[in-house]
Amino acid sequence: MRWSPRLLVAVALLALVALRIAQLSPPAVVPASAPPEVFSAERAREHLARIAAEPRPTGSAAHRRARDYLLAELSKLGVEPEIQSTSVLSRQWGLPYDAAHVENIVARLPGADSTRAVALVAHYDSVPGSPGAADDGSGVAALLETLRALRSGAPLRNDVLLLFTDAEEGGILGGKAFMDEHPRRGEVGIALNFDARGAGGVVAMFDTGPGDAWPVRELARAAPYPVASSLFPEVARRMGHSTDLSVFKRAGIPGLNFAFSDGAAHYHAPSDTVSNLDLRSVQHAGDYALSLARRFGALDLGRRGGEDAVYFNTWGAHLVSHPTSWVPAIAALIACLFAGVAAAARRRQEASLGRIVAGSLGFLALLLGVSAAAGGLAWALRRAHPVLRAMPFEPYNAPAYRLAIALVALAAASAGYRLLRRRLGACEVALGALLVWLLLLAAASLAMPGASFYFAWPLASALVGLAAVTIRRGGAPPTQLPTSPPTQLPTSPPTLPPTLTDAALLVAAAAPAVAVAVPGPYLLFVALGLPAAAAPALAVALVFGLFLPHAEFLGGGRSRSLALAFGAPAVAALAVACATGGFTEARPRPASLAYALDAAAGEAHWLSADRDLDPWTAAYFPEDRVQAPSFAVPYVRLAHQSEAPALALPPPSLTVLGDATGGGVRSLRLRLASARGAPWLFAEVASPTAVIRAVVDGRSVEESARGAGRNQRWGFTYMGLPPEGIEWSLEVEDAGPIEIRLMDQTYELPRELAPGPRPREIMGAPYRLADSTFVSGSFWL
Repeated sequence: MRWSPRLLVAVALLALVALRIAQLSPPAVVPASAPPEVFSAERAREHLARIAAEPRPTGSAAHRRARDYLLAELSKLGVEPEIQSTSVLSRQWGLPYDAAHVENIVARLPGADSTRAVALVAHYDSVPGSPGAADDGSGVAALLETLRALRSGAPLRNDVLLLFTDAEEGGILGGKAFMDEHPRRGEVGIALNFDARGAGGVVAMFDTGPGDAWPVRELARAAPYPVASSLFPEVARRMGHSTDLSVFKRAGIPGLNFAFSDGAAHYHAPSDTVSNLDLRSVQHAGDYALSLARRFGALDLGRRGGEDAVYFNTWGAHLVSHPTSWVPAIAALIACLFAGVAAAARRRQEASLGRIVAGSLGFLALLLGVSAAAGGLAWALRRAHPVLRAMPFEPYNAPAYRLAIALVALAAASAGYRLLRRRLGACEVALGALLVWLLLLAAASLAMPGASFYFAWPLASALVGLAAVTIRRGGAPPTQLPTSPPTQLPTSPPTLPPTLTDAALLVAAAAPAVAVAVPGPYLLFVALGLPAAAAPALAVALVFGLFLPHAEFLGGGRSRSLALAFGAPAVAALAVACATGGFTEARPRPASLAYALDAAAGEAHWLSADRDLDPWTAAYFPEDRVQAPSFAVPYVRLAHQSEAPALALPPPSLTVLGDATGGGVRSLRLRLASARGAPWLFAEVASPTAVIRAVVDGRSVEESARGAGRNQRWGFTYMGLPPEGIEWSLEVEDAGPIEIRLMDQTYELPRELAPGPRPREIMGAPYRLADSTFVSGSFWL
């Protein structure tokens, strides 16, 4: 078979992209029969089956059972576990503040001659209603299996500290308690945190602590399949993401953060079960934990550098890194390369400065158009498709929608390129697109140096391809030489026919750009989900700008063929996605329902945050209309409310232990408790009273300005509420009576009011509201 150059380029590009995305998959599961010094996800699964058998929110009976299981298993593995039992309060997320009684589990594997400790961290609590097999049972099980493998070999030089934190889901509270007061906090030389935000996918190292050059260098040397990028931390920091690693970062301790995030339909849901968890992701996490524990366990952790690095994956598992200080020089060299290629195009009369700028403006318009088209499509789908309307983040068949949106973006970008080519030459449009990349490189080098690689190396690769083919050949699209004399003289000299040499040069130039740039849109689709499809679609169009010489070579500048080549499969993929996303027992529909009793008013309500009610939930809302919510639940936007029978449930109790006034300040000492034994409590100053300072279960809060709380109600949530309750001291401006509102939460609906079991194809979600009973009470003091 004789391959045409165009067909060769098309097939090679598809193969390169498919191969690069396939490399973003976790490794195969190692069986339980593997040697003892090897990590096996099948062995870890035995721990998962116990830890994630039921939801285990902080303070619940299931949480205590998970704690006891961990203590027993750690003892079996030959280490002495201890419980750090303490209260903690965090102001990180603002009012209402997060507080809890936590029970962290700490175990130490002694080293032969420790310089500092390697901390392996995972949280063992889950959100209410979710078994938390992935989040974060996977991390807990991985660390237990890692400890077993470490015990099977010779002792390491350094101590290994296993930290299973509590109340991570309540605001990183267990990690904060450890770093605030645990006696071993000063021993940590590096922290490795393992978490999850989905049910599978590749485990990426997505965040680091300070001075990450040396940890990343050791990651590249030790981990069997490292997936990492300094672009991830730049994005994560700006999005406000926080995990247990955050407390180590704030303390100046180096660290690496690992997580998988595909299958986000199961995130914080009852469907986050062991059966829905991809064990390959557990294997990947365990490979990291074991290899890095051994690597850092052998180093002198007292001698660590403070420099940050730029790092990224190329083909396979190859991780490249260089100091951040190199970024300006690299950007300057690539700017010189751009100038040289643009000068060569100008000498050959293929481009001028003004028309390159016009091409750049046209490409920016193309980017905005593609983003708007993809975002508009996603918006329309989420409003028109009943399955997508019901899913809070993304559907179960998200990969099908990702493929469809990506193809739509490529089709729109191809159509936009053809429009630009009506007024500009191929070289002018290509250089205009690469000028946008150069400007992004300059901006990243100044503001986000960790992201600079993403624009530097693909841009360099694209410039080489542009110079090697488009400029050398001429700006017109390659065409076959005419077989008969033309009837009139051409207005421009004919170009050479496409050759295999041209095709080979284009493919060779594409390979580095594919390796570095293509994972960006893919990982954005995974991280942001369908609601934010405009952002990854914009990234797809941006990457398309690297391959305009290839689009020209394939005839995209003068023909609709390229747009149709993307558009037809886009329609097919979208049809398949819409037809295959229905709800089943294995893929249940999320539905929120809660019972709320206002004991002071003697009124009860059914509550739901769902826009569209499923038939089972709708039975609790017979009037089928949205009411103005009169019962406020923190962090939840209610959509439906209806009257419910008022049960004789006792409200939370408030006991005044002290009440004194002096100097215009009223000091109250109160005891708060739940008569129902609820594990969660919300307390707030409901009247417009200015709070000066407070002490919650021994944790002080000093407001920065006198009178804080006038415009926003001062309050806190408390997880793991002890049966005897907690003490709350409060100093407020003495301005008359003060109203205190208390509300407790249990994680089940009143059994006497349930009309019947929920159908198996429906699950309770989201976790802050669903399948809960709230009881509130008001107290005037």
